[in-house]
Amino acid sequence: MSGTTAPIARTAPAAPVVRTIRVVLATIVGIEALWIVFVFVQQALTNPAFGLDYRWHVDAARRLLDTGTPYWQWQIAGPYEISDGAILYPPTAFLLFIPFIWLPAALWWAIPTAILIGAMAIHRPPLWAWAVIGGILAFEKSLNVYVFGNPSMWIVAAIAAGTVLGWPYVFVLAKPTFAPIALFGIRHRSWWFALALLGVASVPFARVWLDWIAVVRNSNVSLIYNLPTLPLMVAPLVAWLTGVRRPSWSAAKSTAQRHEVPPQVVG
Repeated sequence: MSGTTAPIARTAPAAPVVRTIRVVLATIVGIEALWIVFVFVQQALTNPAFGLDYRWHVDAARRLLDTGTPYWQWQIAGPYEISDGAILYPPTAFLLFIPFIWLPAALWWAIPTAILIGAMAIHRPPLWAWAVIGGILAFEKSLNVYVFGNPSMWIVAAIAAGTVLGWPYVFVLAKPTFAPIALFGIRHRSWWFALALLGVASVPFARVWLDWIAVVRNSNVSLIYNLPTLPLMVAPLVAWLTGVRRPSWSAAKSTAQRHEVPPQVVG
């Protein structure tokens, strides 16, 4: 009997299975993308309410310039229930809305969509994560944000940009329901600088802030009011957490480990 042992047979990777999975996932992503585009275009061509939230908020921006407040008097005067046309965004959000009095309406959709897709692509998430993201974006409540031109599409764009730059997370504070997501940026000095600038930008709106407090206090809105759009807010976080670009705290940890001084060997 020889002292040698038989070599252990190596199992070849199941390449055909992997390829099949990739084809299936790519097909799912393609179907999701086609569905999103189809619904958006179909609604743009046939639904009179397409872009309704966009029009309401641009009209509110005009009202702010004309009357000194973007909110309706019935919102300020006393208790009311949320209904069509009610404006709930804080005064600083109108720094975004006012330029769209003059800018082309198409940019209202094009800019946040480009930021969202571009920021997620930077992270290079795996194909399965794109399938998850596509499912989130194809979700009815997510699609409605874009169909009606709701400002929430700028909030999710801020989250996406925040995963790359840090400081854009500050703008998520415009939606108190999602304010905890804004805290992902607090480890970046640029986030605190952006927060300070936002505070300075709030000063000219001093009286309007009083109106906003009355509007929120008088309404029947609660923190769960915006929860149906929470999955949309999570979409860029999926790309961030699964992509090649890891969250900043992981990067910081690995950088620190690389710079550790090796122990001296005493001879």
